[in-house]
Amino acid sequence: MNRWSVESLIPSSLWLGLLLAAVLLLAWYSRRRPAVVTRPRWAVIMALMSLAVALVLLLLLNPTRVRQLPPPAGKSLLTLLVDSSGSMNTPDAGGQTRYQAAASAAGKLYGQLSDRFDLRIRTFTGSVAASDIANLSTAQPTGHLTDISAAIAACLDEERPQGQAVALLSDGAHNAGTISNVLDAARLARAMGSPIYTKTYGGDAGGFDLGIEMRSVQDIAFVGQKVLVTARVSHVGLVGAHPDVVLLEDGKEVARQQADIVGDLPAEVHFWVSRDKIGVYPYELRVSPLPGELTSANNAASYLLRVLDEPIRILQIEGKPYWDSKFLLRTLTEVPAVELDSAVRVTDGRIMWRTISRGEQGPATQSTTQNVTQSVAPAAAPASLRTEKWKVVTDPSLALASADALSHYQIIVLGRDAEPFLTEAAIANLQNWIAKSGGSLVCYRGSPTSQNSERLARLLPVKWTSSPESRFRVQMTSQGHDLHWLTDLETGAPDQDTLARMPTLAHAAQPQRSKPLAVVLASSLSAGSGEAAPAVVYQTYGAGRVVVIEGAGMWRWAFLPPEFQKQEEVYDALWHSMLRWLVSGTGLMPGQRLSLRAQKMSFSTEEPAAVNMLVREESLKGAPPAVMLTSESGGPEASFAPVAVADEPGVFRANFGKLPEGRYRVRVAGAGPEDPFSRTVFDVRRFGEEELDVKARPDLMQRIADDTGGAALGGDPVRELSSRFSEHLARAHPPRFERSSVWDRWWVLAIVLCAWTASWWLRRSGGLV
Repeated sequence: MNRWSVESLIPSSLWLGLLLAAVLLLAWYSRRRPAVVTRPRWAVIMALMSLAVALVLLLLLNPTRVRQLPPPAGKSLLTLLVDSSGSMNTPDAGGQTRYQAAASAAGKLYGQLSDRFDLRIRTFTGSVAASDIANLSTAQPTGHLTDISAAIAACLDEERPQGQAVALLSDGAHNAGTISNVLDAARLARAMGSPIYTKTYGGDAGGFDLGIEMRSVQDIAFVGQKVLVTARVSHVGLVGAHPDVVLLEDGKEVARQQADIVGDLPAEVHFWVSRDKIGVYPYELRVSPLPGELTSANNAASYLLRVLDEPIRILQIEGKPYWDSKFLLRTLTEVPAVELDSAVRVTDGRIMWRTISRGEQGPATQSTTQNVTQSVAPAAAPASLRTEKWKVVTDPSLALASADALSHYQIIVLGRDAEPFLTEAAIANLQNWIAKSGGSLVCYRGSPTSQNSERLARLLPVKWTSSPESRFRVQMTSQGHDLHWLTDLETGAPDQDTLARMPTLAHAAQPQRSKPLAVVLASSLSAGSGEAAPAVVYQTYGAGRVVVIEGAGMWRWAFLPPEFQKQEEVYDALWHSMLRWLVSGTGLMPGQRLSLRAQKMSFSTEEPAAVNMLVREESLKGAPPAVMLTSESGGPEASFAPVAVADEPGVFRANFGKLPEGRYRVRVAGAGPEDPFSRTVFDVRRFGEEELDVKARPDLMQRIADDTGGAALGGDPVRELSSRFSEHLARAHPPRFERSSVWDRWWVLAIVLCAWTASWWLRRSGGLV
């Protein structure tokens, strides 16, 4: 369809003025005909002059031809996106399951809109799959995951000039990632001009369920050491229940405990385990299922204990003799697994170097700790089983001057006034040792120097400011409570108030603030102001950790007056727990060649299983050894080649792909059975998230529709979708027009030029020019 419009190049008032002026000038010029010009000739001259002026005025009006362009060839795309996850099997959609209702609606949409739209059918769970009407009606919703964000993104075509839309038929029970991922996908759909029309199926279907998860899925222990195993029992709709939790080893019951569920919070259960031989010991904790539970897939959790007899090598450095260093030395030497070097600067040029090492001893005996927390190792070995040597060193810088010497240690403990030990070369060695070797640095009485150098300050997680000496008490933060450093040995329950009852500590340099990536495990409450400040802080530095413990006088916790006798084990418990925590977080111990670690203890059947192999780079010659995988349910042992992980030197990954349900054992090819780090185990389970949380989410479905410019469909989805999508196309894809101005036509300009030329020639030939 063509039409003409006027789009004046100048204001209309100016154009009218020019028209009036042209008419007056032509009228004035034509009022007297020259005698030399005949009347017919004069009439032609005036006609040509009027035509020339009229054409110019007409061109100033800019006449434009407007032609409507045909729409892009083809139909608009409509994707019918049907949820086929397990929650859609809930029978609460008008006497049928949610999936049956969604499939029926998709069939109606397909049958009545196929003449207007280019239709395609997709089903989704954790991934998207193509389907058709025949398969849609006969399929069963068995998916273990609902990923609405990935489903939306997979249905968007980058190039679709005819327009596109998505009809999302689901219960909205997204459980793959966060809701923000879904909203990001909705914003992408809006940016691509694809409205989403949602139809929600289901309601507030519910039930009851028990689940169990581990606080820590794997631990390291020493021979004969007691380790606390903590599990959380979660629930849905079972307030006041008392289910039994069973600890299993190789399918046999080891211990049983009752969980008391109060309120909505998970209930905790605690078990103590210990082994007298090195090795890898898998356990399973199982909460007894109840009849009618939504799912039993989350009623079991796996736990792995590695038992070893490798010594913990510690270097303690103190700038002056203090009671703190004396009692800490005594506490550390009570741990049979510890080999200790202690360097105490007595005077300038005189450092007492004391070496305490393990002697030839058999398996350690069981710990006798009675009141609080698990210790890092059993009770102190007899003095006859330890060797002790003394010597005098004159140069304090030698303690940290050698990178080879540092590689012998796993933990370095720094006291105060350590300036003579911390030369620039020593600090550089410390940085490399922590970042690359995975060592742990503990500053156990605040700042190790009166004024930290810039290089040392980068290592520490706290910045200090000078202040008068003050007293304070220590309280654990939520992150500190999660580490379970203070627990009752009988029940395993956390003891929240123990530190508040301990004697106060002192500091002269007030911690100004912790660094952004630091984690505060305990805070200090000043006796006067009551303001909280960091007391125990750590941060990761490369592969290792740096811990700062604020305050002097903690030795009093190990030498308590009579009113504190109930807390006499707190000092030992804190240090033993911290040592075990630090050792568990190291990558490779001194002299250790490799370590095999599963990424998780329990994998889903819907995700690929994998293990990581940490290899000391200097010991690796050629390709890393193969990883062997065996299923406990039977079958041949399979070999996998580990692949280097980008940007992580010395880390290799063996990917096993998706595996059937069961327990799997992994070992490094060629490694001996006496090496607990060359073996690991993991489980593959079918997690029941879909069966556990089946509540429909119409709020999320409405949000998706609103954010994309679509709508939530009601009782007549065919009519509503058709009309609303047509309205969207009218707004988003209005008719296109082609505009052609007369200025673009050469013959129009030629006519104007010819009119002016003919008028001029007639006047000249008549003697007027």
